Amino acid sequence: MKLIVIADDFTGACDTGAQLAKNGVRTEVLLTPQQRPSPCSDVLVVNTESRASAAAAAARTVAQVLHPWYTPGQDPPLVFKKIDSTFRGNVGAEVEAAMLAAGKRLAVIAAAIPAAGRTTEQGECRVHQVPLLETAFARDAVTPLASSRIRTLIAAQSRLPVYEIGLHQVRYHQLGSALARLCTGGRAMVVVDAVTDDDLQQIARAALAMPQVPLLVGAAGLAHALPVAAYRHHALPVLVVAGSMNEVTRRQVEAARQRGHAEVVEVAMAVLLGSASGSELQQLAEQVARQLAHGRHCILCTRQQARERTTVSRYCQQHLLTRRQVAGQISQQLGRLAHKVTGLTRIGGLILTGGDTAAAVAVALGAQGYRIAGEVAACIPFGTLTGSEIDDIPVITKAGGFGAESALCDALTFIEERY
Repeated sequence: MKLIVIADDFTGACDTGAQLAKNGVRTEVLLTPQQRPSPCSDVLVVNTESRASAAAAAARTVAQVLHPWYTPGQDPPLVFKKIDSTFRGNVGAEVEAAMLAAGKRLAVIAAAIPAAGRTTEQGECRVHQVPLLETAFARDAVTPLASSRIRTLIAAQSRLPVYEIGLHQVRYHQLGSALARLCTGGRAMVVVDAVTDDDLQQIARAALAMPQVPLLVGAAGLAHALPVAAYRHHALPVLVVAGSMNEVTRRQVEAARQRGHAEVVEVAMAVLLGSASGSELQQLAEQVARQLAHGRHCILCTRQQARERTTVSRYCQQHLLTRRQVAGQISQQLGRLAHKVTGLTRIGGLILTGGDTAAAVAVALGAQGYRIAGEVAACIPFGTLTGSEIDDIPVITKAGGFGAESALCDALTFIEERY
């Protein structure tokens, strides 16, 4: 996760998330803080639905949302506190709570949305040039407002000092030094004037350039101004699970290895048939996850040597099982391994070779179905596993005996270029 946005209502969560999603990043909005986020998103937008809550309750909710992302040993995401552009709700309480939860010394508040007529001038919120207190927003039935001055509105819910930075400092290269000076004291908030999109871009760049990035506080305007590099991951690697022992699959795996398209991790049949310990399976999953974490595509496949077939035959005899039954056990273990891997690291795509393997991996990931979007090549479809833990990442399925020698290489290239 590169960026987490905490919003106090659902529509605001969506309009801010849209500014980020339109730049091609995976953006997910959670309806409630209790929902489980997808591991595949670059941006997570959490709706706390706390605008009309009591200030103390709203603050607790914000802190609870951020707590899991700020545990020791984690690389915390960039935090954006989305607020209403007309400052309705518990702005002061929620911003202070987010600062404390994320360990931020400074909150930079820039709630302007120039495209919607919302601006900040001389520390005041204005709507189409009209001071906030003179608009209908100030008479909101649920969250009425008592001032146009943003500092006054925030101070009603927070004891932290609130400073102001004017347009002159924003536009004449004084913003960075002004923010740096504010960081030398205790925790504080700063309201920054902005009238145009260029003003917001200047604010975003200055904030992100600071040694400790402050809490970003704003609405769709500031989200739109964020540079894409601040929240978009580099292309994620692809996991290939090749359970088929078909000679065609073997040649495809070898071609991908020789051409440098992917690393290959082979699994002995003894491991998949249960004669290995659970720790050995975990070690295999970690080995695959390490390759993926380094940005390399990785193929998890069964060993193809003749002795592996002998292992299968012996196992069938010892346990009075058919080859079909044993193949099912192997596929289930590969599914469990794939599930372990996706729990350890993020992937950008999944390629499944062999019908039993594809079904077992889908089940292990909690899929309810497969939504087909098209074909990579003849009889090699791509789509997504609906309702699964890997959400909307591309999934390519291939029968073990289908495809040219370059099929896996072509499938990897397809995901790289399309996604």
